[in-house]
Amino acid sequence: MTFLVPNSTKTSALLLCSLALLGIWALPHFPLHDQPASEHADHALAISVISPLLGVSSVRLAPSQATTRASMLQGWGGITLNEVVGSSMVQRLSQLGYNTIRVSFGTATGFPCLDGDLGSWDPNLFYSVLQTAQAHNMTVVLDYHGYNNPDDVAFQLCWLSFWSGVLSTNWGYSRIVWEPINEPAGSVSMLSSAYQAWITLARSLGDKHWIAVENTISNGVCNFDPLSIVNCYPVITDPLNETFLSIHPYLFYDIWLSNGYGNCNTGSTSSWGNSTAECVANIYNQGMLGASIAYHMPVLDTEGGAVYYSCNNVCASPPDAVGTDDASYSTTTLHFIQYLTNQMQSENLGWIWWEAGEGSCCGALETWGSLLSFQPIIPPESHDHPPTLQAPSGLSVVAGSVLSFQVNASDPNMPAHDLTLSCIECPVGASFPEVKGPSPVRGMFTWTPSVTQAGQSYNITFTATDGVRNSNAIAVVTVYPPNGHLPNIPSGSSLFASPFVWLAVGGGAGLAVVSAVLLYRKRNL
Repeated sequence: MTFLVPNSTKTSALLLCSLALLGIWALPHFPLHDQPASEHADHALAISVISPLLGVSSVRLAPSQATTRASMLQGWGGITLNEVVGSSMVQRLSQLGYNTIRVSFGTATGFPCLDGDLGSWDPNLFYSVLQTAQAHNMTVVLDYHGYNNPDDVAFQLCWLSFWSGVLSTNWGYSRIVWEPINEPAGSVSMLSSAYQAWITLARSLGDKHWIAVENTISNGVCNFDPLSIVNCYPVITDPLNETFLSIHPYLFYDIWLSNGYGNCNTGSTSSWGNSTAECVANIYNQGMLGASIAYHMPVLDTEGGAVYYSCNNVCASPPDAVGTDDASYSTTTLHFIQYLTNQMQSENLGWIWWEAGEGSCCGALETWGSLLSFQPIIPPESHDHPPTLQAPSGLSVVAGSVLSFQVNASDPNMPAHDLTLSCIECPVGASFPEVKGPSPVRGMFTWTPSVTQAGQSYNITFTATDGVRNSNAIAVVTVYPPNGHLPNIPSGSSLFASPFVWLAVGGGAGLAVVSAVLLYRKRNL
């Protein structure tokens, strides 16, 4: 994989010397694929990291090799526990081709040290989240969305105590990634120690899920250049080797104005625009690739996006700004996140962008998220299943007797759609009032066939629709004349000499039951 750095003799020599001092040997090579044209890419030198040491044995390892044990994750965060359970968010993301959701909480009853954002921890809600995720084949990243310093002794004891309860629970779902803390404060050494304590706790409790650890750049304790980014990841040991490296890539206009983006600052680029966007994206990308190689760990950026300001309120608006809330973006920042997404996708690096939910304001899926393009790891499948509907077949009734049975239909989708259940081919004299409402729905069929209707079979067709998909079922009913070959049937007795044959149509994930009750009036023949 490649590092892209400014093609000046002085900068290149400095970087090469710095890498050599760290035990990283870098040799120039020609890129195998054409880079998108830009002012920045035109003045770049590609160098490959071949054998990083950084406390690890010297091996040749590409990021794609480092991630072979971890499926590439693509998704969205900024979603609360309540939003998953109370909306169609997961279904929508799954249908768009995403395979991961980052679900956040900020507080927990009995643990006052947890004082973050995005709602309170609720284990029952989390169970429901996992059930919803499983139904849509999604990975769940559980994020404590706090900004504390986990190296603080008092906080760490409380923090570990909370997570001990979570990690000791058998959640019955393997596709969970734990994110112990969001954008923590503290130095690299402090965070390394705190994360190591967390990982040691998790593995000692028998937990085998993946874990995400965060780069310190989000709290300002890191310079913005590839080598610094590599060195700003916590250094940990996981006996299961199931830990992701995370960084939160953003391009903030206010930080760019204050010269916070290294070589991409206002003094070294012509203007705010695509060149700046690609410059910042390249440095993030170089740092991620270098860290993945150096630490032999896959990348999963648990946050990032196109919002253009870093403060609680809009502290600086670029000339190309669109909107002023958490779902806002600018033409430049959208180019930044799209360019970075393309890079990461080609390198098998995972990403979860911010924010799909409305935990702190509003969902970006409705703004720049609808403009973002990517190639799903597994192309999205249609999860819009037709309603499930069943009907009995082989019913018989004597003319003048009452035939009555209940028809139940349900929608297997999550969340379920409203349904309309009706009879579209009912015989004359039969009653089946149309039923509309939330799934499941129930309707009662009632018919007293006349003597003139005897001597034939009737195909009675029921239909259930969610407004888009529908399912039909046919109940076959044979009407015998009163003086036919059948014996006189006492009221309430069964008329059937053979078992029912049940016909089922529709999606297999739902549940629908049809119960048939035949009521007969004793007649004097």
